[in-house]
Amino acid sequence: MDRKLKVMHMVWSMGDGGAQRVILNYLRDFKEDPDLDMQLYVYNNAEDSFCNREIREHGFNVTYLNNPQSKLNLPLIKRLFNPAVAQKNWEQAIRAYQPDIVHVHISALLGVTLKPIVNTGVPVRFDTLHSDPRRYKGKALQTNKTAFGKEHFIPLCLTKEQSAIARQRYGFDHCEILPNGIDFAALRNRKTEKAAARAKLNLPENAFLVLGVGRLDPIKNFSFLIDAFFCLYSQNPSAVLALAGRGSQLDTLRKKAAELSLGDKVYFLGNQDDMAMVYSAADVLGVTSISESFSLTVLEAQALGVRCVISDGVPDESIITDRVKKMPPFASPEEWGNALAERDFIGRKVCDEKDYEVHAISARLKQIYLHYWKEYCDGK
Repeated sequence: MDRKLKVMHMVWSMGDGGAQRVILNYLRDFKEDPDLDMQLYVYNNAEDSFCNREIREHGFNVTYLNNPQSKLNLPLIKRLFNPAVAQKNWEQAIRAYQPDIVHVHISALLGVTLKPIVNTGVPVRFDTLHSDPRRYKGKALQTNKTAFGKEHFIPLCLTKEQSAIARQRYGFDHCEILPNGIDFAALRNRKTEKAAARAKLNLPENAFLVLGVGRLDPIKNFSFLIDAFFCLYSQNPSAVLALAGRGSQLDTLRKKAAELSLGDKVYFLGNQDDMAMVYSAADVLGVTSISESFSLTVLEAQALGVRCVISDGVPDESIITDRVKKMPPFASPEEWGNALAERDFIGRKVCDEKDYEVHAISARLKQIYLHYWKEYCDGK
């Protein structure tokens, strides 16, 4: 190859979500790559987040479009025109950069990027399925089907389990499986003694600490985790619950904790830059999500020796130790409370840590890019 391939990654924002942390890994690993020029385009502005702070600190190749919206003043009409404005600005960005490859993150973004990508004729197209395909319905579902069918987007699935669901949901025959990567060594280097971690987070030193991590969003089902914790607390008054993350349900969850007289037993930590310290403080991680395409949280917790209790919505491929208990569908809060308390549970690991080593995952993604670029050139 006589020049670098221009690869344009596209995302709505660079907050502190799992997809954003995956993109950050790619920015780190491809910054000085001899074959790829990776440029990340973010539709929103550079909000205050761990990811955006690291982008600034290391000077990664990132362009923020700063969330252009319709100039109409009526909110309802403005909302109707915003998708057209987004499509126009995405098309301008694509034409300015002229990528050989586009890589969309979070399939919902296809609603405003599919048409610009097709209009500009970008040769090779990828979309990472960061979300459960069953979440998409109606127009969004049809857009995704069009992308993976008629418009030849290559789906990147995170697990074999997700791949099977996506094939049935979207109707494609072929995909690539590319898990999210974790820098296990860097994570373990930041591990903290439990007492020190709790002191730093203002959590009680001698409590039995249940941890929940993620956006405070209905899909994470933290309301149910509070119910399960209530059952546990009824048997163990030394127990506390800490929720790390922020989101639309913060006030609702605070109110629920207060109604159950758990106001001083449930700690809302907000977003945390140093997740290794958060995991270090925990006795057990509870993941009650309705669905997860993958779970970086579960992998990170296991890497730091934290026992995990997970819902049936979390893929088995997230289990890399024998310290994970997967709950059956429709398990009651009482059953969850008992599982959270079960310190001696021994389970069965499904995958190995090496399957998710971050630099190996980046190398695999590069191989995928080069393979499909060669296929495109041969086809021309």
